[in-house]
Amino acid sequence: MKEIKETYNPVKVEEEVQKWWKENNIQEKVFSFRKGAKLFRFLEGPPTANGFMHIGHVRGRTMKDVVLRFETMRGKNVWRKGGWDCQGLPVEIEVEKNLKIKSKRDIEKIGLDVFVKECNRLVDFYIEHWRKNSERLAVWLDYDNAYQTRKDDYIEFVWWFIKKAHEKGLLKEDLKVVPTCPRCETSLSSHEVSLGYATIKDPSIYVKFKLEKKPNEYILIWTTTPWTLPGNEAVAVHPEANYAKLRVDNEIWIVGEKLVEKVMDELKIKNYSKIETVKGKDLEGLKYIHPLVEEVPNHKKHTGRFDHAIICAEHVTLEEGTGCVHTAPAHGPEDFNVGIEYGIKIFCPVDQTGHFTVEGGKYFGLYFKDADKQIMEDLKRKGLLVFWGEVEHEYPLCWRCDTPLLYRVDKQWFLKVSSLREKLVDENKEVEWIPRWAGENRFGEWLANAEDWCISRARIWGTPLNIWKCKKCGNIKVVGTRNELKRLAKKLPTYFELHRPWIDQVILPCEKCGDEMVRVPFVVDCWLDSGVAHAASLNYLQSQELFKKLYPYDFITEAVDQTRGWFYSLLVTATILFNSSPYKKVLCQGHVLDKFGQKMSKSRGNVVWAEEAIKTYGSDVLRAYLIWKITPEDALLFDPDEVKQIKRILGIIWNVFVFATTYMVLDKFNPEDWPLEKVYNKLQIEDKWILSRCQNVIKNVTENLEKLQLHKALREIFDFMVEDVSRFYVRLIRRRTWIETEETEKFTAYTTLYTILTEILKLLSPFTPHFTEILHQHLPIKGLESIHMADWPTINERFLDLKLEEDFKVCRETVKAVLTARQRKRFKLRWPAKTVLISPSNKNVKESLLRLKNVLMNQTNVKDVIILDVN
Repeated sequence: MKEIKETYNPVKVEEEVQKWWKENNIQEKVFSFRKGAKLFRFLEGPPTANGFMHIGHVRGRTMKDVVLRFETMRGKNVWRKGGWDCQGLPVEIEVEKNLKIKSKRDIEKIGLDVFVKECNRLVDFYIEHWRKNSERLAVWLDYDNAYQTRKDDYIEFVWWFIKKAHEKGLLKEDLKVVPTCPRCETSLSSHEVSLGYATIKDPSIYVKFKLEKKPNEYILIWTTTPWTLPGNEAVAVHPEANYAKLRVDNEIWIVGEKLVEKVMDELKIKNYSKIETVKGKDLEGLKYIHPLVEEVPNHKKHTGRFDHAIICAEHVTLEEGTGCVHTAPAHGPEDFNVGIEYGIKIFCPVDQTGHFTVEGGKYFGLYFKDADKQIMEDLKRKGLLVFWGEVEHEYPLCWRCDTPLLYRVDKQWFLKVSSLREKLVDENKEVEWIPRWAGENRFGEWLANAEDWCISRARIWGTPLNIWKCKKCGNIKVVGTRNELKRLAKKLPTYFELHRPWIDQVILPCEKCGDEMVRVPFVVDCWLDSGVAHAASLNYLQSQELFKKLYPYDFITEAVDQTRGWFYSLLVTATILFNSSPYKKVLCQGHVLDKFGQKMSKSRGNVVWAEEAIKTYGSDVLRAYLIWKITPEDALLFDPDEVKQIKRILGIIWNVFVFATTYMVLDKFNPEDWPLEKVYNKLQIEDKWILSRCQNVIKNVTENLEKLQLHKALREIFDFMVEDVSRFYVRLIRRRTWIETEETEKFTAYTTLYTILTEILKLLSPFTPHFTEILHQHLPIKGLESIHMADWPTINERFLDLKLEEDFKVCRETVKAVLTARQRKRFKLRWPAKTVLISPSNKNVKESLLRLKNVLMNQTNVKDVIILDVN
């Protein structure tokens, strides 16, 4: 036992403890301490190595660490392998910024090999940064053996997965409308799109399409994407809806009957009359003249039965617009499907960079968003633009570069997830979600409507899509492993790794026609990389032994938006491979915002970077604050003033240990000489009370941690230490510590204090690992090198006394009332009062006060307390 002589300095304490941990291999000892025990299986959601750690990451990593430390102390052998997401757009975009590159063509100019080496270098840099900060935060994962999605053995598993999906008939190449980022020049998946919406302003226009062979008759459409009008091929109506023919001046307009009043109000047209009402299905087949036929001459060639015609579609609603939906099959999934159904021309005059091609006629070379203005001017000149305004709405942006997306038809590779919807929903029902709504509503509804997953990306740095295609006959070969590729290859490069550009040089002979097969020019969606971590991180292809022990995982946790990301990709890939969910319990984390509730961003200048925050506040203070502030699933508003409040709370707890070690060392107290079990009957009433309170704290903290109510667990500890121990129990026993002789009264106080403080060290250690380690070094538990090797406390029923706790609760409330009365009379506590009269509210209160009369007198500094009869 050593006396604590310094005030609490978080940064200094943490530096000392980190040094001690390293010198004594404490982390390794803790990892090996529970070997052979029951496994607790945790799967790390790999952070992307493309940027610095911020406060949101700190919160998430702290939650992981708290749970893993708790389970370790409960006697579990915790599987805690680290992981890094190393590939994909997130990394590529950072490298582009560093190299001042603006397009894929620029990458080709400097060379794919140079670009890939820069991607590797960037990943190395950020892994080192993240590891350093994670270790500084005392987030104890196995970083030495962490999986990396860029490594060949990991990529090989992704290949194997894709081959298995192919063998099960779940892989297909298809022509579909896909969300596309024009800056990144690649398609994206539906779950990536869900990660990047923003409120933007777009044109809101009403356009009239002139019907053929119907003098002065028009069908009215509304759109917020004028740039898609060059791709228009039809107008869709609902077959069973009523449509009104309106006379407007000398023209006839067709509008959904339910929307007539709303539309005419917006167009500020008062003089109109309804001629007749028809069903949508009665309009089917009516042809119109394309409003931009002169500007886009290609439309003159579109002469199919339903090209430039009114068609029927069930997806049409009469909730907004005109009920007559402009349909461009190349630019909308529903438009595409109905276009295929009607055999309509699929006309796409916009390329992957978002620019109009030569097929776009007058608009050739224009960026799709820039074309809006020109198209509106042309429609206005032709007398077809009825109204133009502006609308604020949610629009999808690239989840990595924030560029507005465009939807365009393209040939891509898909996993047929839509065929798995029912199974995915069923598997999800077996998962325990915290909070429940995240799994049942947010995730459950997403799964019920899951779309086919576009896994191909027209990029450079990623897992190469392992499909080779014959240049002559179109035959495909899905290669499952590196060895299989070597066996099949007609030509292998001298330097060979599973990345572009080297993999692009591998040629296979076609099994059907004997011609050459070349790899398709895609890499794999990086969400598929991290999505197979349940098996790829365990070297599954080399041995399934470890996988069988760990799968399915007991616990995973990431931010709530991962219901559209990692949680989703894990479930899809595991269902395809193993027909089951890879996880049993999921904790969704809320995001961290600034103190005003604003999203943190570099542009706003309100980002709190991890390294800076650690230096300013200390790791333990940060960890405690991020857990204490709010429930794990809710957004946390980061307030520096509140962080300081946590430092003060830890300072109060520190001072209790200062008090304890000072007097215990002074009096040469040895807990082995005064074991609690032997001296329990000699304890004072306040000792028995604080021991009972401690048992309830152990119970409540344990239950809250089991439910992953981390904030409640930490608040319970803080409240106990500040209110019960520091502000009450220490005051009660202070006079006992001043006794000069070796009185039992003094040493039983020490025994009690030692007992509750060592129990609290155990309870607090998952939250503040440095703080509790240094305190344990001053107030050690025999036979325990580190507090992190301790077993989790359990309740000692002998020490529980709920009646005594209730007595003290009444007593403390009465003390507060007496002290308030003193303040009102300006009668200071150090001045003894002769008598206090108390009128109890009921019989139980009176009995409690009678039992604790001496405590009441002591705490209020009165010579006598008179407790009146009830009423």
